[in-house]
Amino acid sequence: MIALGALLPHPPILLPEIAEGRQRDVRATLDAYDLIGRRLVELEVRRVLMISTHGIVTLRRFHILNARLSGNLSRFRAPQVTFERDPDAELIGLIGSAAEAHGLPLAATQSWEESDHSIGVPLSLLGDAVPAQIAIVSISFRTPEDHYRLGQAIGEALSAIEEPTAILASGDAVHTLTEESAYKHHPRAQEVQLEFESALTSWDPDRLCAIDESLRREVDESVISPTLVLMGALQGLSAYPRILASEHPWGVGYVTSLVEVSEGSG
Repeated sequence: MIALGALLPHPPILLPEIAEGRQRDVRATLDAYDLIGRRLVELEVRRVLMISTHGIVTLRRFHILNARLSGNLSRFRAPQVTFERDPDAELIGLIGSAAEAHGLPLAATQSWEESDHSIGVPLSLLGDAVPAQIAIVSISFRTPEDHYRLGQAIGEALSAIEEPTAILASGDAVHTLTEESAYKHHPRAQEVQLEFESALTSWDPDRLCAIDESLRREVDESVISPTLVLMGALQGLSAYPRILASEHPWGVGYVTSLVEVSEGSG
């Protein structure tokens, strides 16, 4: 059963090994991570699915890791930050079968991006709150509607799991919010950021799907696709999203959201 959902930003600068003191500028995000970690423990979550935005991302296929995860953040000059998890074979099999039944191309793979910070940062911050075995699914360049459909397939798969299960969707929001951003400023960045946050809190996947895809690329966001997967997975359940933190100290939007779940359609 799905016990919890969460949306997690993944800037490596959240980690003290990389931040070198600058983590004080994202204190609200770190506090939100702490709360989500506590909820995972309180709900006795035993199974976890993570949605990656920087694993294997291709044009036509989604991917699911069917092997041990072993990575590090050497790409961010922190090779000492490592992350590992074993594959949850049952969860991976159920998700693969459900995707196939829905006609969605989900390819099982034995390899993964070694410096996938969209997985490494959340695992580093949540620590032992995340079990030793997990499943990881990547987004793709397929349509927003296909991401939602993948989520629906995932939700069907997880309904067969008796233990409390969490879905952790990883994604940074708009990367071009201010002139401070290394990605430069886009004049419509704030518009997309606000529309995303409004659609998230109102739990409205249609609004997310309606955001122009070319505009999404222009403002450089990586949060809408994983959020749509999360929304699809929780279809048919009562979902109660709450934004715990929304910060953009360096021109990149970091939105941390906790989604409490109960049986029955909301």
